[in-house]
Amino acid sequence: MPQQDPSISLLSLEPAIDRRPLTVSPDTPLLEVITIMGKAHSSCVLPGLGLPLDALLISQARGSTILVTQGSQLLGIFTQKEAVELIASGRNLDLLTIAQVMSPPVIVLTESEESDIFEALSLLRQYQISHLPVVDERGQLTGLVTYNSIHQPLPLDELLKSRQLAEVISTSLISAPETTSILDLARLMAQHKVDFGVLTKAPDHSLPIGIVAQPDLIELFALELDLSQIQARTVMSTPLLYLDADESVLAAYWQMQQEKVQQVIVSEPSGSLLGIVTFCSFLTTLELEAMRKTVEQLQQSIERFEAQKRHPSPSSFVTPELEVPETRSELLEQLKCSRILTAMALRIRESLNLDEILKTAVDEVQQFLKTDRTIVYCFNSDFSGKVVVESVAEGLRPALNSTIQDTCFGKNYAEAYKQGRTQVIEDIYTAGLTQCHIDILVFYDIRASLVVPILQGEHLWGLLCAYNCSGPRSWRDFELDLLKQLATHMAIAIQQSELYQQLETELAERKRAEEQLKLSLREKEILLKEVHHRVKNNLQIISSLLRLQSDYIQDKRALASFKDSQNRIRSMALIHEKLYQSKDLVKIDFAEYLRDLTSNLLHSYGANAQEITLNINVNEIWFTIDTAISCGLIINELVSNSLKHAFPHASSENKVEIDIRPISDNNFRLVVSDNGIGFPQDIDFQNTESLGLQLVCTFVEQLEGTIELELTGGTTFIITFEELGAAGRIKKNG
Repeated sequence: MPQQDPSISLLSLEPAIDRRPLTVSPDTPLLEVITIMGKAHSSCVLPGLGLPLDALLISQARGSTILVTQGSQLLGIFTQKEAVELIASGRNLDLLTIAQVMSPPVIVLTESEESDIFEALSLLRQYQISHLPVVDERGQLTGLVTYNSIHQPLPLDELLKSRQLAEVISTSLISAPETTSILDLARLMAQHKVDFGVLTKAPDHSLPIGIVAQPDLIELFALELDLSQIQARTVMSTPLLYLDADESVLAAYWQMQQEKVQQVIVSEPSGSLLGIVTFCSFLTTLELEAMRKTVEQLQQSIERFEAQKRHPSPSSFVTPELEVPETRSELLEQLKCSRILTAMALRIRESLNLDEILKTAVDEVQQFLKTDRTIVYCFNSDFSGKVVVESVAEGLRPALNSTIQDTCFGKNYAEAYKQGRTQVIEDIYTAGLTQCHIDILVFYDIRASLVVPILQGEHLWGLLCAYNCSGPRSWRDFELDLLKQLATHMAIAIQQSELYQQLETELAERKRAEEQLKLSLREKEILLKEVHHRVKNNLQIISSLLRLQSDYIQDKRALASFKDSQNRIRSMALIHEKLYQSKDLVKIDFAEYLRDLTSNLLHSYGANAQEITLNINVNEIWFTIDTAISCGLIINELVSNSLKHAFPHASSENKVEIDIRPISDNNFRLVVSDNGIGFPQDIDFQNTESLGLQLVCTFVEQLEGTIELELTGGTTFIITFEELGAAGRIKKNG
């Protein structure tokens, strides 16, 4: 919309005159005229055109009537309502011309300097017509005035904001089942002289599902289709916009523009249908004097503001010509700006609470600039958004957290803001804004605005807006500069807060992952302990079975073999028992295990063994299960041999020693010795039929170790080996 000249009166008739009405000569065939009407309507609704709703309404209003002229002389008028009546009549229209069916103009308006927009509106209402031809002093046609052409330039937002939809319901309608044919619906609309047919759904036909308007019928007829064979639901307009009767007219119009619909269904709280409201309904219902008074008051405020700009008073807001402040008041203003910016920067450094930073900023801007409303508006990806922070004067409608899907804004303004553009509006009625933008600003009582973008690189995060609601306002340069610098600080605060939130989110996710991992590990530990417990139980069962079986064995050699097997199984079961009882399921305390193992061996070999002294020299050493089992079985066999063969006579001096210690990080030395009668010198321990010694040699190989035998003062086996799988964890006592 071009910038409106403030010197042009808002009461002027000129903006309401359509200078390009559709005209035909009197000999034009009637079918051709109806075809022109149908094409005018269909060209308006093509999706690819993407026409603004304002332009769409003007185009459709132009197609709703045909003026019959001879040269520049107006002869008659033919409206879409008359076209629908002819279509519904069933007459043969092929041989008719427009001159045969046109109506003479009920009234025309002679254009003059004294004519204003309310004179035209008064004539439309007085004569109950929807089209008012305009002629010059010689009677020649110069244009056409319709309700739609009046609606566009008439600034009645302030009045409509305070009126409810119940006050402007004027459009009569009829309802019909969705299966009604187009021809039957046309007859119903012609019979009742209505502009709309509301289609309802079976079985009770209480739920409206779509609307068919007069232009829809004309468009189908122009296509030469058989209207008696087409159901009305195939051409109905959907979806429907439902609003309560107590909704503000301005809010309803704004929603209609966002939804791109031209009418809204008004219903009671119970759901019953009251009627339909269009964009022009208020022009036929509200008091003319109330509308005129609203426009005159607005005109006076614009004129006062323009006069004040031409002849500023010392206290009025003016734009300084020089950037360097010359007066004491200007110096104080700049000093206050610096203090606000310094305080903002300090808060950013001290706080990560974005809401607190932004709220404090808008509060200080509102107080310093003496604005009625200051907000921070945050965008979504589709350029809808909401007010996230607001400082508003008492008595004004809050905008905080209101969701605004302003599609006209996204199309017309957002891209410019992404490029860093600022918007300085002294008066929304003279700034050339789109009507839907004006509607939403008036809805929140805004008359003048100062808007700067909050940018993060090329991303448009939001807007910092200062609004004047009491009237127009001339914004000063330093006010715009203050908002620009504050927006820069806000962008820093937003980025800082988002990074902090991102870090908190990552930490929270990591913490959740750790908790899940700990839970999983606990579950696995429980499972592993249960496995060790079951293995230990099974081994003990095997040991008990061997013991029970040995009760039936008389042969001493066989009985000894059973006892040896039982001890071997016990040594392995003891490993699993230690692991089941331990907090560490990977390693066991081998010193503790060794004490329990040798104690079981002494108990197993009876009274003679109890007189043998057993010395264990071992630091606190932790072995993996593989190393512990092999090393445990080696000790089991060597100690068992000493208990069985080294001491033929009981004596308090009989002694068995076990010494195990590390010799490097991953290597260990095991010594098992006794002071008994000694190992037979004629037997090679590495090549013997003894199963026990064969097992010892096998387990030493598994440990990748070496074994030596010394026969000085008894029997001594020296074994060096490596920890299997992982380095042994060693704790030295003392």
